[in-house]
Amino acid sequence: MVYSVITIANKFIDLAKNENLTNMQLQKMVYIAHGFNLALRGTKLYYEDTRAWNFGPVVPELYEKLQIYGSNKVTDKISISNVGEEELDDYSSEIINAVYDNYKKYNGIQLSNLTHQANTPWSKSWKNNKYGVIPADDICEFYKNNYT
Repeated sequence: MVYSVITIANKFIDLAKNENLTNMQLQKMVYIAHGFNLALRGTKLYYEDTRAWNFGPVVPELYEKLQIYGSNKVTDKISISNVGEEELDDYSSEIINAVYDNYKKYNGIQLSNLTHQANTPWSKSWKNNKYGVIPADDICEFYKNNYT
């Protein structure tokens, strides 16, 4: 299934519990989960587009909700007014849990650096279309070739 990016971010916030993730960590983990979902299932994890911003892949709708935190930790779940609370299917939850377990040790800058490496979907989009949409096909191909 495909969900709101806010639903995906809220799942990460739930997993982090008292550890609290920053805006940048959430952005990157949401993107990484999206990449694995594309590679493993052939479908997007969230509806919204991912864009190539200066510090890596960003979903603007998520950024807008989190910008009040600046670079500080996100302390509360994000309100979902237009779609209501969505329940994730088991497979989506497993992907998100695995991403959290494997990437929680990295801070926002480390995760940003990971997404900035040469030949990543972000690097290709940043080179050709700064602040433009990172094509889901590019994300899918990258995660299939490098992580599955």
